Amino acid sequence: MQELKIHQPIIDAIILCLKAVFEEGKVADKEVGFLLKQYKNFGSRDRSMIAESVYDIVRWKLKYNHQLEIFNPGLTMFKHLILVSLLNRAYGIKNPEVFGVTSDEIHEFLKVIELPITEKQLEQSYPETFYNFCLDSIGEQWHSIAAALNNKPSVFIRVNTLRTTRDALVEQLKNLQVEFSTDCILPVSMGENLDCIQILSKNNLKKSDLYNQGFFEFQDIGSQAIGEFLFSSITDTSKLKDITILDLCAGAGGKTLHLSALLNNEGKIYATDYKASRLRNLQQRAEQAGCKNIKIIDFKEVKQLKNLDYILMDAPCSGTGTFKRQADLKYKVTSEKIQEYQTIQASLLNEYKNLLHKNGQLIYATCSILPQENELQIQSFLKNNPAFSLVKSQQLLPTEYDGDGFYMACLSR
Repeated sequence: MQELKIHQPIIDAIILCLKAVFEEGKVADKEVGFLLKQYKNFGSRDRSMIAESVYDIVRWKLKYNHQLEIFNPGLTMFKHLILVSLLNRAYGIKNPEVFGVTSDEIHEFLKVIELPITEKQLEQSYPETFYNFCLDSIGEQWHSIAAALNNKPSVFIRVNTLRTTRDALVEQLKNLQVEFSTDCILPVSMGENLDCIQILSKNNLKKSDLYNQGFFEFQDIGSQAIGEFLFSSITDTSKLKDITILDLCAGAGGKTLHLSALLNNEGKIYATDYKASRLRNLQQRAEQAGCKNIKIIDFKEVKQLKNLDYILMDAPCSGTGTFKRQADLKYKVTSEKIQEYQTIQASLLNEYKNLLHKNGQLIYATCSILPQENELQIQSFLKNNPAFSLVKSQQLLPTEYDGDGFYMACLSR
C-alpha cells in the first residue's frame, strides 16, 4: 500500500471535474483536459492523481456509493467518493482529517471494501435498468462484457505508412525510451494488425516530433480494424487509382486518414459528416499525414455523388463498446436513446444506399456491442432491401482482445 498525503487543492480540482460530469452531464476526459490547462501550476504527479481519480470515480461511482452506504450513510459528499476511490486503489491516507474521517474509521472502512457485492450491476457499477436491458439483449455473455468494459483502455497508435514504416517508427520509439508492443492481435478471424503498435508506458508522444510530422495517429486497434475490413473487401488492388469511397460519418477523420494510407494516396475519398464542426481539423490532419486523395465535402452535397465503389457508414450509435474510454456514457445511455439511434441508423442506410454503383459495397460499422444496433439492424435492412446481400460481418468484443467493442458488416449491392 502506497502512503499518500493528499492536499486540499487536489481534492478541490477533482471535485470540480466530478460536479461537471455528474451534475452538468459533461464528458469526463474533456473536463479533465480543460481543468489541467487552466491550472498549470500542478506538477506531473498531481496532474496524474487528478486525472486518474476522476476517471476511476466516474467508472466506479455506483459501486463506491454502495460501499459508502454500508459503512456510513452520512458520507455522501464528493470528497468521500475521492476517499473510497483512493482506498480501493490501495492508497494509504496519511491525513484522513482532510476527508473528515479518522484513521480508525479508515481501518474499519477497508473491511467494508473487502466485502463481496452480490448484485452484478453494483459490482460493475452500472445503472440497474441499463444493466438489465443489456442482459436481456445480449444474454449471459453480458456479465463478462460488462466487466471487460470496466478495464482501463489500452493505448494504440497507427503507423502512417504514407510517412514512414513500422520498423522505422519502432526504432524511433526505442530512442525515445517508450515501452511498446507490436503484437497487436485482433480476434482470430481478423489476425494481426501490422500497422498497429500498443503503447505500454506513460509518454508524451502527442507533443513529439514524430506525431507532429504525421508519422502516426492515436487510434484504437478496433477502429483501425474497420479500415482494414473495408480494404480487404477490395478484390482488385491493381486498380486502386479508380476507386471512390464515401466516408459518410467521418467525424474527426481517423478512419478517413487510415483509408488514405491503405490506398497509398490513390483513388478518391470523400469525407463528410452531418455535424460539420467535427471535420474542422481534418484538412490540417490530412496535410500533416501526407494524405492527398481526400476531399472534404458538405453533407448537403453528398447526394450529388453517384456510382460510388464503397460507402463507409460509421453510424451514430450508443457507444456502448467504448465504455473503457468514456465511462460517463454508462450513466447516459437509455433504451430510449438506443431506439433513437436505431432509427437514425436505418434512415442513413436507406437514404444513401443508392449512391453505390451496381456492384458497390456498403460498410456499416458501429462502436456498439448491442445487437439492436448491429446484426439486427443489418437483418432488418436486408429484409427490406433484397437487392443487397451480406458479404461478411465481424463483432469485436472487449472480452476477446484489448480494444473497444465494434461491429462491422459488408453489404454488396
